[in-house]
Amino acid sequence: MTGVLRNVHGLPGRHNLLVDLWLERGRPGDAIRFVSQNSGAVVGLPWMAKAEFLRGAVIAGHMHDEVQTFLDVFIVVWPTEETLRRYATLYGELRKTNKQIGPNDLWIAAAALERDLPLLTRNAGEFSRVQGLTLMDYSSPKS
Repeated sequence: MTGVLRNVHGLPGRHNLLVDLWLERGRPGDAIRFVSQNSGAVVGLPWMAKAEFLRGAVIAGHMHDEVQTFLDVFIVVWPTEETLRRYATLYGELRKTNKQIGPNDLWIAAAALERDLPLLTRNAGEFSRVQGLTLMDYSSPKS
């Protein structure tokens, strides 16, 4: 189904492929279309995005087993020493230019940059502040 550690098609960001896939179960939309058009791709799931998804599932009262089964198809991308270094460097660069992004988005961007992977998102506005980050808007029709 998806992609990476992505071997990669990319990493989901916030406003995010993961949430949209969950919401589109039984009612296909942009996320399902993207996955169908990129069936050979692997999508890595940054640890931070997984944590945010789990947090939302708990708040919404979703059944743990159903959520875990859904998440099991994704490869979790864990931070490395390089991720930590990139996170700190990106934070410093964005702070200098007064273009900070949220700390969770910064972790996701650092992971994508470290692995030279595109970031799958509908939140291009915030992520576009990160120099060198390739963004892929899965809600845009594929040409």
